[in-house]
Amino acid sequence: MRRIIVIALAVWVSLLSPPVRAAAQDRFDLPQPYLGWERAYLADFPDLQKLTDVMIATSTRQLKDPSQDVLHNRVCAALAQRMAMDMKLTAVDRRLAIATDLLHNISKEERPQVYTDAKVLGETRDVVAALRSKGHLKASPAFWTDEALLAKPAVGGNLSLIHHLTGAVTAGNVLREAGGYSADEIARVQAAIIGHSTGYWYFRKSVDDAVNQPDAWRKVYPEPEEDIARIAHDADLISQFEAESVVPDGSKWRVLAAKRWGARGTVEEAHVVYYVFSRLYDEARTESGKALAMNEWGRIRPQLVALMGLAPGEDPIAKLGVPRAFR
Repeated sequence: MRRIIVIALAVWVSLLSPPVRAAAQDRFDLPQPYLGWERAYLADFPDLQKLTDVMIATSTRQLKDPSQDVLHNRVCAALAQRMAMDMKLTAVDRRLAIATDLLHNISKEERPQVYTDAKVLGETRDVVAALRSKGHLKASPAFWTDEALLAKPAVGGNLSLIHHLTGAVTAGNVLREAGGYSADEIARVQAAIIGHSTGYWYFRKSVDDAVNQPDAWRKVYPEPEEDIARIAHDADLISQFEAESVVPDGSKWRVLAAKRWGARGTVEEAHVVYYVFSRLYDEARTESGKALAMNEWGRIRPQLVALMGLAPGEDPIAKLGVPRAFR
């Protein structure tokens, strides 16, 4: 009889308990240690699940296969958690750093958000003006001083080159809708998103080449200034070094090597990726970021060397030269 009562009570309690809802990210793989860091920040800041849901829903709407983008954004947010802990940031700043990285690519695949559309250009102009009025972007006096340059299709029509700008506008809207963020906190996140792509040397080169003007990139890419901005910058940089998105056939970076830089076959793909990453890994702006970048480069470098058919100690640039696309 006692056993029947215990079972009945257990059933009754289970009926009263709310059903456990699977999180949106559960259907995507995330390797360790990133998964552990993600679980840690969601335990500390459960409200960040809202931003995770928005990020995944947006990527799923934008892309036929959102898995690589979702992986990238989650790795970035996890790295933000790790770096913020290393840097002993306050809980407020740690939450903002993670929120920044969950949303930093929110407009990267949003095709209508280009600066050949005057309305889109104007929306970012207003955000930049508001950020300057709050004391942000002081270290980048050239930034947003030439709208004619930004309106050129080769620059403003290329989402890869301007998603840090359009993303700041969208992220502000997302944070206001989510609630729980002050106007000053939203501005800090927007400033961090605007500065997150500065470390990509090939973005800088693409802008200079597009308008045939040295240092034109300074009008498009501002320097990250405060802690959460430097974390967003470094997390985005370091997340690129995740081996799963770099080394395997069909991975994000080998596909980019073929489609963006004309690599043909495994050896050329590995050669291009090696060259790009050899110039990326020392652009980190925080000590924590530099250490993480060096560690990840040490893991993927031997794998890329092996894909090129070279001996472990050989220098691919000395042996094969600079890839065609960058000569």
